[in-house]
Amino acid sequence: MLPPSSRPLRLGTRGSLLARSQSEMILSDLTRLHPGLKIDLCIIATSGDCVQDRPLHELGGKGLFTKELELALLAGDIDFAVHSFKDVPVTMPLVEEARTELVVAAVPAREEPWDVLASARYASVDELPAGARVGTGSLRRRCQLLARRADLKVEAIRGNIDTRLERVRSGEFDAVILALAGVRRAKLFDESIMRVIPSDVMLPAAGQGALALQCRRDDARTREVLSVLNDRGAFDCVAAERALVQALDGDCTSPIAALATLVGSADATMLTFRGAVGAPGGELPVRRATLTVKRDDPQRAGRELADALASG
Repeated sequence: MLPPSSRPLRLGTRGSLLARSQSEMILSDLTRLHPGLKIDLCIIATSGDCVQDRPLHELGGKGLFTKELELALLAGDIDFAVHSFKDVPVTMPLVEEARTELVVAAVPAREEPWDVLASARYASVDELPAGARVGTGSLRRRCQLLARRADLKVEAIRGNIDTRLERVRSGEFDAVILALAGVRRAKLFDESIMRVIPSDVMLPAAGQGALALQCRRDDARTREVLSVLNDRGAFDCVAAERALVQALDGDCTSPIAALATLVGSADATMLTFRGAVGAPGGELPVRRATLTVKRDDPQRAGRELADALASG
């Protein structure tokens, strides 16, 4: 039952096309499930959006997309924020108070976590010619691409999804790598130039395809409002993936991939847990491992897969 209040909730979001699309989707779901609930959208500029000419790992990592939103939550300027979960730091947070004073109150049902190859001429990583220019700002993607095709020229690229796609269509890059969930939510998926990259070629980042609905830990009303969107399966799988990053002491320079999936139905007790890790800077070699682990102990699952990767 929604706690009574006449004050609208304030949803903080970045101003990018993808961030607004995701936030508006959550806003729509919440107002549908809570009749009478009012939510105001508050656009907040983040450091990651303001600096576009340098790689994220040189600036402080993906936490630059969440820093100002977390500060706004702590200041009471907004009531909750919608993040792409892969952008929420596991280690070395830029806002230290976020560890104790903020909480992820819900993880909605997850979009497909895969990466896509966007290319006007080539339908797969294997079809790219030797020396092809492939754009990505991700060290995780870089090392996995090089593990498959060491002859490619993998170059850093920043900018919104539509900007990156324009650089492919103009011929500046032979291909760019994007998250399938992002292009779908931004309504920019184009099957004529995009193909899903198989998981044996590229595993996703921890939390890719999932959203994190974050609020203040002591805000009982907002936590109750958000809880209706929580998908327990997505929550548990992402928890295991993030535990792997923690077990490896991963930071913004760590090319780590992780994907946990339920074994069977939504009430399954086990997870299939796959991971990959490259050398610092997105270099080779890439080590991979797969385990079946218990669902109810994500920290143990993360440690077990980290051990398997270390010995693999």
